[in-house]
Amino acid sequence: MIIAAVIFGITYLAIAMSRIPSAIIAIIGATAMVTALAISSDFSPHEALQYVDLEVIFLLAGMMVLADVMSRTGAFQWAARHGARVVKGNGFFLIILLSLLTAVGSALLDNVTTVVIMVPITLSLCKSLDLNPIPFLLAEVYASNIGGTATIVGDPPNIIVASQANISFSEFFINMAPVSALSLCALFILLYLWFKDGINVNPIKRDKLLSERQSDLIKDPNLLKKSLFVFTLTIIGFFFADQIGISPAFVAMGGAALVLLVSGLNPGEVLKEVEWTTLCFFAGLFMLVGGLEHVGIIDRISEWIVSLSSSSDGTITRDSERNLSIIMVWLSGGLSAFIDNIPFATTMAPVVSDLLSTNEAINSGGSTNPLWWALTLGADLGGNFTIVGASANVVVFTVARASGHPISFFQFFKYGALISIVSLSISCGYILLRYY
Repeated sequence: MIIAAVIFGITYLAIAMSRIPSAIIAIIGATAMVTALAISSDFSPHEALQYVDLEVIFLLAGMMVLADVMSRTGAFQWAARHGARVVKGNGFFLIILLSLLTAVGSALLDNVTTVVIMVPITLSLCKSLDLNPIPFLLAEVYASNIGGTATIVGDPPNIIVASQANISFSEFFINMAPVSALSLCALFILLYLWFKDGINVNPIKRDKLLSERQSDLIKDPNLLKKSLFVFTLTIIGFFFADQIGISPAFVAMGGAALVLLVSGLNPGEVLKEVEWTTLCFFAGLFMLVGGLEHVGIIDRISEWIVSLSSSSDGTITRDSERNLSIIMVWLSGGLSAFIDNIPFATTMAPVVSDLLSTNEAINSGGSTNPLWWALTLGADLGGNFTIVGASANVVVFTVARASGHPISFFQFFKYGALISIVSLSISCGYILLRYY
């Protein structure tokens, strides 16, 4: 246990510091974990690989392929420019529009892929309008984590939780979309208070943007029609995957294969754009958590969480489950502020699963237990606290710095802490009203 805990702790710390690419850290940590436990116990490399959740890997890879093909058509750039024309170049309405597009995109694709698409578009728009891009980038990353809460594919922790709890796409959406919508409304109110007077557009730049031809931005209309058709089929497939009897991961992979088939693009060129480093990051984390589970640390964490809101014999009543759900929201949100929410969700999902399996009295009549929603909301929305709280945050931070617009840790935290506290409070109220 000590060896596993030390390796895991060092890996977590290195990920939080962000000095070395997270994928490299996760792979090195996983290698160290497997090697150390293979020597000191019976944890074999083959067993470690069994902890890698291919549902998560395949789902993300498929959505990344779909997003890349669609981006080649120029549709995303067209949507942003057209939106700027709709709001007539008004700075505040533009930040709301871009945030809304990011939130919706994060729900339909995933938040990492969405910010990879949106950040270059935003930087280009802000340069055209002579605007400081930092308020826009901050708004988009907060919106990406909030919007990503709505669906299984929206945020990597959602995929991890849904896979562990066997939650369907439609059930997840029905339960999480209301919180996402309420939190997004709260974000818009805060954006008004924060930036309404600081994002005024240069009139000359605005007139130039409004006079541009938007049709020139669509590079390949034929590919756009094909990719939109496949994307629509994929989203429909997500909603009916449970009835069909297949997992969302296979729907995403099927969509990726179909779009490559109908697009006529070189598969090798498209696959180069998949965020393989992110997928390797996940694989490494899964093996790290597998090591913790193997030595019994997950069981110890489960016992500690149960002790927070259980009777002396370790059982949980419906009332104590309610208290534990609220604790889970704030515990998940607070810890996700300092460590990436992906490894946190990877660590906690087996804990909640074990907790529910040993306390059958709190199974909610066959429906998904509220503790799963509490874990998901805390991990997703708590990721807005700091730059290291979510993978989307790290992507925006890295791209902004490379483009000459660095975002400091304190600058991110100054706004992120408030929206996180507000959205986590909304989550607690929602859980109490809907499930108790």
